[in-house]
Amino acid sequence: MTEVATYDIAVSFAEEQLALVGDVVEACRQRGLTVLHRPDQTHEWWAHKEGGDLPDARVRFFLPFVSTVDEFAEAMLRAVKAGNEHVLPVLVDDVVVPAELIHPHVHYLRAVEHRPDQLTDQLVSRIEAAEAAGWDVAPVAEVVSRAVALTPATAVPVTFSRYAEQDSVLRYLGDQFVAAMPRLDRRRFTGTVHRGDARIAVRVERAGDTVYALDIQRGGIGGDETVNFVVGRHAPGSACSNGWARPVYDPDSGTALLELHDLSVLSSSGTADTRTYRREELFAALWHRINTVLASTVS
Repeated sequence: MTEVATYDIAVSFAEEQLALVGDVVEACRQRGLTVLHRPDQTHEWWAHKEGGDLPDARVRFFLPFVSTVDEFAEAMLRAVKAGNEHVLPVLVDDVVVPAELIHPHVHYLRAVEHRPDQLTDQLVSRIEAAEAAGWDVAPVAEVVSRAVALTPATAVPVTFSRYAEQDSVLRYLGDQFVAAMPRLDRRRFTGTVHRGDARIAVRVERAGDTVYALDIQRGGIGGDETVNFVVGRHAPGSACSNGWARPVYDPDSGTALLELHDLSVLSSSGTADTRTYRREELFAALWHRINTVLASTVS
């Protein structure tokens, strides 16, 4: 049975990086690192090989040298963000990586022309740390193929507007509360809804006493694009919040959802919670909360 070759690193690069990468590879070999490298193994070579055509070798790290964020570089950066610990991009000179492709907890290596020794020192440290942590080597064909196969995240449409969604949500919640309030009559509660441009005031009374109050406001501590919820009666203009919902775009459904930061609008636990709702689900949750509170007042 033929033994599979194992390397500390395998490198990929653009044509214009050939000299730089050659210097880095030589410096690495002088430090005792094993390197999978041939002058023809550019980004294009790696990207257009099928899995079975890639080298039958195992590596600690696959190093794509990134001087421009092209399709191949994007795939490698997405792989890192998705948690692939075997992909280790090397940023060349002052290349700028888009924020959506950067992993917030990964320190990327950077190659500077004429200083391959600095990059080599960093590589040696990374490899020693990986070995100490017990990280295994992986088939380079699998590492590259999986990275290239990653599907890019669906972009948020340029027409998506948090403020338009905020308007829509306020109208929807106002309509739903107006339609729902007559249901309280049979329980001997009186419900009213006052709708203004920036605030919906929901009040439930019994014999003239307010037993539940909810203000739904445009903007608040979560930002002026959010929908703010204030439970209970407060002085006008006071900065209060029991939670806020921010419109977000959901690429899976292709629609807008509401990311609710619940401090105590849907529960009395006092523990902050965040989850997403369709607007129909959010109204249902608010209405359920109101009915739960009303039930407790007559128990």
